[in-house]
Amino acid sequence: MKKKLPRILILLFLFVGQGIFGQTQTITGTVTDEAGLPLPGVNVFIKNSTTGTQTDFDGLYSIPANPGDILVFSFVGKETQEVTVGAENKIDVNMGEDSAELEEVVITAQGIRAKPRSLSYALESVEADDVQKSRETNLVSALSSKASGVQVTSSSGSVGASANIRVRGNTSITRSNSPLFVVDGVPIDNSSFSEDPTQTNNNSSLGGSDFSNRAIDINSNDIASISILKGIAAQTLYGLRAANGVVLITTKKGKAGKTRFSLNSTTSFAEYNKVPDLQKEYSQGGYITDLERIVYRGPETGEGDSWGPPIADLEFDGATDYPFDRNGRLVPAGTGNGMPARAYNNYDFFKTGQTQDISLGISGGSEKINYRASIGKLKQGGISPNEEFERKTFRVDLRADLTDKLQLDASGQYTNSGGNRVQRGSNISGVMLGLLRNTPTFDMGNGKSGQAAANDPDTYFYNIPGEELPGQRSYRDGIYNSPYFAVARNINLDDVNRTIGKMGLNYAITEWLSFKASGSIDRYTDTRKIGFDVIDASFGNGRVINDVISNQDVNWSGIFNILYNFNEKVGLDLNVGYDGYYNKTNRQTVIGDGMTIPGFFNLSNVSTTQAQELSTRRELIGVFATATLSFGNTVFLTPSFRNDWSSTLPVGDNTFQSYSIGSSFVFTELMDNDSFLNYGKLRAAWGQAGNDAPVYATITNFGGTSVSGDGFIQSVTFPAYDATSFERSSRAGNPALTPEKTTEFEVGIELSMFDSRLKFDFAYYDKETEDQIIFVDAAPSSGFIDRYDNVGLVTNSGYEVSLGGSPVKTENFEWNISANWTTYENVVEELVEGVESVTLNGFSGTSSRAVVGESYGAIFGARYARNDAGQILIDEEGYPLLAAEDGVIGDPIPDWLGGISNQFQYKNIGLSFLIDIRQGGDVWCGTCGILDYFGVSEETLLRDQSTVFEGVVAATGEPNTRVVPYSDPTRSENNNYWRRYGFGDVDEGNVYDASWIRLREVTLTYSLPEKFFENSFIDGLSFSVFGRNLWLETDYPGVDPETNLTGDSNGLGLDYFNQPNTKSYGLNVQLNF
Repeated sequence: MKKKLPRILILLFLFVGQGIFGQTQTITGTVTDEAGLPLPGVNVFIKNSTTGTQTDFDGLYSIPANPGDILVFSFVGKETQEVTVGAENKIDVNMGEDSAELEEVVITAQGIRAKPRSLSYALESVEADDVQKSRETNLVSALSSKASGVQVTSSSGSVGASANIRVRGNTSITRSNSPLFVVDGVPIDNSSFSEDPTQTNNNSSLGGSDFSNRAIDINSNDIASISILKGIAAQTLYGLRAANGVVLITTKKGKAGKTRFSLNSTTSFAEYNKVPDLQKEYSQGGYITDLERIVYRGPETGEGDSWGPPIADLEFDGATDYPFDRNGRLVPAGTGNGMPARAYNNYDFFKTGQTQDISLGISGGSEKINYRASIGKLKQGGISPNEEFERKTFRVDLRADLTDKLQLDASGQYTNSGGNRVQRGSNISGVMLGLLRNTPTFDMGNGKSGQAAANDPDTYFYNIPGEELPGQRSYRDGIYNSPYFAVARNINLDDVNRTIGKMGLNYAITEWLSFKASGSIDRYTDTRKIGFDVIDASFGNGRVINDVISNQDVNWSGIFNILYNFNEKVGLDLNVGYDGYYNKTNRQTVIGDGMTIPGFFNLSNVSTTQAQELSTRRELIGVFATATLSFGNTVFLTPSFRNDWSSTLPVGDNTFQSYSIGSSFVFTELMDNDSFLNYGKLRAAWGQAGNDAPVYATITNFGGTSVSGDGFIQSVTFPAYDATSFERSSRAGNPALTPEKTTEFEVGIELSMFDSRLKFDFAYYDKETEDQIIFVDAAPSSGFIDRYDNVGLVTNSGYEVSLGGSPVKTENFEWNISANWTTYENVVEELVEGVESVTLNGFSGTSSRAVVGESYGAIFGARYARNDAGQILIDEEGYPLLAAEDGVIGDPIPDWLGGISNQFQYKNIGLSFLIDIRQGGDVWCGTCGILDYFGVSEETLLRDQSTVFEGVVAATGEPNTRVVPYSDPTRSENNNYWRRYGFGDVDEGNVYDASWIRLREVTLTYSLPEKFFENSFIDGLSFSVFGRNLWLETDYPGVDPETNLTGDSNGLGLDYFNQPNTKSYGLNVQLNF
């Protein structure tokens, strides 16, 4: 008996063990939609556990489970299903639509969820896949041509360059026109700061470097979706901060089920996509009156003209002591060593830029708690040597049900970004100015090109016998920087450290009453080091700039929500809340001049310094309420109200009200269900919002005495040179300022047809902004030059169309197409009496202005004289006359904008591409005028030809018929058509239509079938090849017309030696496990 007992126990354990372990089985199946088509991406998990998976492209899934386990199938827009595991190991599920779930995912202002049918305004959405396919470093640039009513302009193709975004045009003349960015309910800063704050008259935005706008700190791989709120009715709850629209960003979150990993790696290569055409036939030099002939004049003369003899008429002399060319001097053919002269390619300076972007996401959770964490690193090398940008991000999101009624929502993000930029624009130390003006016969790289030339000091230095310092080897002997000197010897470093944190609590008080509260902080420090080495063209003795910018935003809010149905027909969704915002910005700048040791950019290495510190503080408190009354789920009425108290407005009168009322009518609720039109809605809204005053505009303050410079001579602000000086501002504060007021009316219609296979959205809006805050001339007796005042009126009206559909949808193939179209008019209707225009940005000669009766940002400059019929007047010599006064010469507002996106999916292969179209809108190509002046543009190949200029003779009024030469240097330099009107030619002659059509994006993706990963830890693997800006069709003669010298400012349509934009191509690999 004693021997039998252990045997019985062993048999019992084996039996129980076999029963326990034998219960686990692998459940497989297919998930389909109502039409029987497979549903990819469905979440499948075991209830009350962390075990889960997702369906593949064919709707297939596989998951280990035990009998009695409950499988939960969830998918956005579909009704969640629960299935109990039994003896069968195959479970197929058909998921039907859940209209309530579809409507719950729409997030509006202040994080309020709303039914799409209840919205009385236009809301445009951009999905995560569309953002990621752009492969853009800057999130703002990724939104190009993806939404109607939204216009994005990149400042240049420099790495990390800023991008300008406008929603329904511009409303303010002097205030920011950028929309408010909100990430998961947290308003974040999207500022951009120019390089040198001691510059005056906007010079720092016309030269300097392209530094980033702060939306670049967001990792696109963390984004789940983007919603753009375009109307005042949508913006009311944010009040003064949202006067120009709202960009709502929702990040990816964890889901119930097993822990999932997603690894995303992208490698791409970039090249310039468009540059001005340069002539390669004529050499450096010009007509010498004493010699009565055209003569070659080399770099040692310091002259910059390329009006010399044909290159074919020159040869090298073979001199070995000539510092500007290793082959010797250029001399007339037959007098040298027989080696013919040649034209060099200036664009050999550029190299192929390379970007590496890798991101790892980890997510998971249960029904009570879910989490997601991500880490990313982007390293971008530019097309200019030594140009680079790097970004590291770390983000954590956590959501937890602390009790049945209390939910925690917390997130944190850290970003470190920065790099080495390049100088550009109106800047003799910049890259493009020295590169494009370079004569065809000067070899900038001295036998090398790209990075190899930048690494070799012999490229940009030459020895001067008896001198301690070398000379700068450039085509004008250092008058302009050699592009290689600019990137090899000068630095433009920035290092940004940013943290964004949020904590929120949601408490369900009753079934119909809830309360949520949140607090957040957005804080960053931007530390910059700019250095101009000794013998730099701008600062021959060297300059060092230490610039530290710190910004802190604190936000807090509390909102009560009442969701109550009075009966089956009537319901109420009421939100009442309070929020606050506090901003503190500080900028400390020290400029040191006179470096002792070349290349050592440290303030201990300078002889004189000047310093400046600027601080601003702003606080905004608001209370708000919005209610949506629904009637039969058919008619909705939504009034909204907000009251703001702003610290930038006058004390005692610092309050402002924003309000709106909107309605929507879902008329298809009254139609038969068998109609081809399955959804139709009319909407209308009216409202008023404001934009408060600039910081400290209500008072007159003091600052360091400033001595202004220009494009060549830099400004000086005291304290400097061992002296301290303060002066009262020349602009008087106005203690009676009121906010700018924008009033808008909007109507629209939404249609969904043929079982949602075709969708259409149309909107018309009309808004006007009055009480513009601008500076006007002050009475001389006041002791001020100007003062702030509320004057002026800007109007904006437009049409927006969005169209989307699925022309083909079968089991193995699907074709989706979407298009958006926008047209608008943005006009300055009024300014103060006696003021015809206000400069938004630009030069003293050519600028972007607010001009009464003209489009916002009108291009203003020198123009041709015309008669009352608009015909150009011609002088007695046969050349166009110049008008006595400058005026409007261009309209930067496009006639219309459009985007067409196509997506094709065949089994595991996907192809998508985006066509971007702009029709109309002008850009001033100041670069073109200067290249014409110096004789390096391709247009100046007409120098030996004649023409008849179109117009009428001023003296007679008859059509001009006189034939004149483009250039006849035997008479005078002024007889050269491109030089007779002065430096840069007539501004009007360099304004061009900036229409384009481009292949904005193209992506080809292959996802490996699930069978490749059976019995492995891998859930999915996909490969994508992609391109951006691969094709561009435009008549604009400069760089890519999607450019703006003044970056993220109110100035529009200016191109003056901007960095060229880029086209890129690359490979993306995504691994899920």
